Amino acid sequence: MVEVYFATNRRPNRQNGPTDFTSEFTPDINSFRVGTGTVEGNNLFEQDVDVLAERATISVEPERMNAEDARASRVGSDVVFSRIRERMKAGADAILAIHGYNYTFRQAVARAAQLGQWLAPEASDMRGERPEPPVMLLFSWPSRGEGVTPRLYDDERARARASGEALGRAILKATDFLRAIKREDRCDGSIHLLAHSMGNWALRGAVQYMKTFVGENIPPLFDEVILIAADEDDDTLGQGYKLAPLLRGSRRVTVYYNHQDWALKASDWAMGNPDRLGRSGPKGAAGVPVKVEPVNVSRKILWDAPAGEKWQEDDTGHQYYRNNPRVRLDLLDVLDGVDARLIAGRQPAEDGGGFVLVDR
Repeated sequence: MVEVYFATNRRPNRQNGPTDFTSEFTPDINSFRVGTGTVEGNNLFEQDVDVLAERATISVEPERMNAEDARASRVGSDVVFSRIRERMKAGADAILAIHGYNYTFRQAVARAAQLGQWLAPEASDMRGERPEPPVMLLFSWPSRGEGVTPRLYDDERARARASGEALGRAILKATDFLRAIKREDRCDGSIHLLAHSMGNWALRGAVQYMKTFVGENIPPLFDEVILIAADEDDDTLGQGYKLAPLLRGSRRVTVYYNHQDWALKASDWAMGNPDRLGRSGPKGAAGVPVKVEPVNVSRKILWDAPAGEKWQEDDTGHQYYRNNPRVRLDLLDVLDGVDARLIAGRQPAEDGGGFVLVDR
């Protein structure tokens, strides 16, 4: 079983006891609801996401606001943050996932659950104990989940960017919650962030929203930030009005890119966007900021699924973060904080900008 703690700015399917969220925004654009999605089973990453989406159990955290007595209020996010903290005190790290284009809410929950098992650590720690699997966190923006067309792409992109206000607010609330914890009650767990595809566009919106409150001092909430197959401009990490302020809020930013990513090629050519970060890598990679580690995975992308492994099919070269075993090993080392130069199976890129993924 995998529990996914979610925050979403989607509208619930009903006012009382919602069991799903729609593709419409909440009435207040920067508000969000929180709760838990549960998916049962082992090897979830090998199963069809639509099947898992139907099986998922959704529980929305109730809220009770008291304008006269704040102590009598029940704030859903504080309840969920406390549960996450208890999991992390037991030895788990947390991963905040931001999904890409063409997801319903239930599909997003199912995908996060798959990632929770896909990215579970394998090696024992120094005491010979198996590390705790990651606590999966999800921010789900109101993607329609209705397929891929030029018209839908423009709409999805606008939805992702507008959702940055809710995502940024959630990050700031989480930061306030952590700051209020007494030093002796804190745990040593890390919080990581993984943004896939158009989820990086929502992340840019969040960074810019947070700037209106904290300026360039984006709170350092995240240890590892992973931007993977990012449908974002290739210069985004060097521009203050894009994603560059995120560097202040993280220990390291790893950018995975694939020259053979046909989904991003379509975004680049058909949609008239600048070169995409997830296809070309950071612009002027040799001169990217010190915290940024580009990783070119082009050599190791699986185009043909092994016999009997349909879940590894990826004719776009866009889904390698969740179905390519070689990329998974690299991700696990990144999440474990291994120095980028010491991660096995990487070679320095010829242009001096980051690494190329090869066999271990």
